[in-house]
Amino acid sequence: MGRRGPLPKPPARQAGHRKPKPAAVLELVPAQPYPLPPVKLSAAATAAWKAYWRSDVARVASEVDLPVIGRLFVMYDQYEQAIEVVNKALVVKGSTGQIRVNPIADYAYKLAGQILRLEEELGLTPLSRQRLGIAVAEKYRSLDDLNRSLSTHDVEDNGEDPRLALA
Repeated sequence: MGRRGPLPKPPARQAGHRKPKPAAVLELVPAQPYPLPPVKLSAAATAAWKAYWRSDVARVASEVDLPVIGRLFVMYDQYEQAIEVVNKALVVKGSTGQIRVNPIADYAYKLAGQILRLEEELGLTPLSRQRLGIAVAEKYRSLDDLNRSLSTHDVEDNGEDPRLALA
């Protein structure tokens, strides 16, 4: 069980009268030019920034999300720099000459936790997208096609709409 409760049961194992909420379907719009990355990012972090803005998930982001997204990519850059230092020297001499773990390793560990939290908030992992209820539509399907396919599930095999029996 995670921090926010257990994962939902698969539809085949669910019991009760409640139906699962349908996922929000986002219509893909043509890619917009992406915003400039935060200053002084490494080449790898800049490439990741560009890849993010080319992805379908970025189409959900709005202008108010830019500071959080920028902070995430600055953290990516800082994490990579910290890991480079830790890879060179995992242990260092302490103040009294004892051997101890490099303090930058602790910093990298804390950064990794903050990065994961922001990734989950922004829907950058498959599970976080599912928990947020985001389903990015396939490029070739229109929103009308998806609505038609969802409405056909409400009609029984005999062609009658069960909702009409209630009227």
